[in-house]
Amino acid sequence: MNRIKVVDSLRGFSLFGILLANLLIFQYGMHGAHYPYFYKLNAFNTALVEIVQTFIVGSFLPIFAILFGFGIVKMSESLNRRGYRIKRALFRRGIILLTIGIIHAQYFFQGDILYLYGSSLLLIFWMTKFRIRTYIISIIVCIALLMGIGMQLPKDTLNSIDNSMGASFLTEEQYNFLKEELKVMKTGTLEERSAFTSEFDDPFFDLDETQILIIIPLIIFSTLPLFIVGMIFAKNRFFETPNTKVKKIYIWLTPVFIIIKYLSLKNSSNEFLSSISIFSMDLLAVSYMCIFIKLYHQYHHKKIFKQFEAVGKLSLTNYILQSVFHSFIYYGSGLQRFGDSNFLLSLIIAITFFILQLYLSSLYIKHIKIGPLEYITRVITYWTFKPKKINRAIVEN
Repeated sequence: MNRIKVVDSLRGFSLFGILLANLLIFQYGMHGAHYPYFYKLNAFNTALVEIVQTFIVGSFLPIFAILFGFGIVKMSESLNRRGYRIKRALFRRGIILLTIGIIHAQYFFQGDILYLYGSSLLLIFWMTKFRIRTYIISIIVCIALLMGIGMQLPKDTLNSIDNSMGASFLTEEQYNFLKEELKVMKTGTLEERSAFTSEFDDPFFDLDETQILIIIPLIIFSTLPLFIVGMIFAKNRFFETPNTKVKKIYIWLTPVFIIIKYLSLKNSSNEFLSSISIFSMDLLAVSYMCIFIKLYHQYHHKKIFKQFEAVGKLSLTNYILQSVFHSFIYYGSGLQRFGDSNFLLSLIIAITFFILQLYLSSLYIKHIKIGPLEYITRVITYWTFKPKKINRAIVEN
């Protein structure tokens, strides 16, 4: 059974969106993008930030998460055909992704997603043989638990979460935090940046240890449904059927999801809009997927889709390379652009870098079928160094 090429191409496309979303964190930290006036951005650059926040942020990571869940099922099917112990192999894969994610977050990018994917895989690796109905029930349970935990949260905890999402003004503590962050991230060494991240109290997310323990299940139960949706898509051949009625509905609803997301960003204090903003981001992600699938099946012979496919096949390596490059661009060990007011230049740099990834990935994949980090994860997953087994896994997964 060969790989589904549209999935690789979509994965490559989603990496472009993830790069643009991560750009805000590289340049302004986890919270700074919500306060462009702090960095003295002019009206044009502020508008560019808002465009990225509206169309990109929060609506490409869900695509990657859904594709991750899809890949888990497809990998389990491949493992089963070849006589491997599925649960053991997937557990090892979760461990190696978690390890890479921790290293990535520690040395390159504090907005890492791999450790979350790895830890989530350790929770759902046993679910690959479920029926679609069971997956749907699992999603309902996750949402119910998410709502139940949310309803039990103390008001001060909810306020801290709201502040972390961006408020209309900065408190004195928050202003001082951003000021210190600007100094450390722009000119500090790796050790100084790590010390700041781990030791400096974050006033945007001011939670004690007990509250953090409560928040962790919230993060898990808000992410797991996306992985499970991907597992459903693997079962119902979602990516192989371009013109279904459901896909057409999502495509037509794309402007609605964008408008809801924009309104929630502009009115962060509105409880109703805030409560539906997360759903609008995820639904917009599905709309983007449906649009891409439709375009791919119509124009799959075009060069750009082949290039996206190459980037997607090397997605882990390309994701880490994006962080390595941009950490050099923005942090003290490199060009020190952290906090720079010229966001247009940052977009140009990011787009140029991704175009380079498109070209080099296409060139690389012609000669070597697997990326270096992909090879390491497959060695751990399949627990073998034998080239024939690894090559067969590449073709099927």
